[in-house]
Amino acid sequence: MLRMLQIVLGGICILLSLVILAYIGPAILTIILILSIILLVVGIERIAVGIATPPTSRGSRFTNIGIGLLVIAFSIVLQQFPVFTSALLVVLCAIALLVSGISRIIQGISGKASGLSRAFRIGVGVLSIAVSILVIAHPISLGLVLFAIMISIAFLISGIEMMALGISGRERFIIRSVFK
Repeated sequence: MLRMLQIVLGGICILLSLVILAYIGPAILTIILILSIILLVVGIERIAVGIATPPTSRGSRFTNIGIGLLVIAFSIVLQQFPVFTSALLVVLCAIALLVSGISRIIQGISGKASGLSRAFRIGVGVLSIAVSILVIAHPISLGLVLFAIMISIAFLISGIEMMALGISGRERFIIRSVFK
């Protein structure tokens, strides 16, 4: 039964990855819509937790309600301006990648590693900086498309792994007894 489930779910992941690659634009908007709905539900849950918190912990109550309201507001902005919001998130991720690239170059230059390891760190840093600058310059046309392609590749790899495990009959994780 588990093997069949792995094969079916692996096939679904592979199919989803191909759909994302074929229809990148609608896939991005669907991901944004699903994310905004999830954020809306999380915001409502935080408000409910804040209301249900005992009156003795006022700080926790107001914090939960405040966070819930902020998450709901972000969800509404995400629903109203999906392309702008997603482009902003992509730019923030690109800035993080830029900082990471600079850090890798500094590690490669000043680190104790030598030879291939040093060159690899510097090369990855330069590549990270180049990709981040391209994404910052073109967040919608390049950044969102790159994001969708990365999600698609992740689904494809995950689907292939699930199907291979289902076909081979191997377990993904080895469960060991704690009491042995």
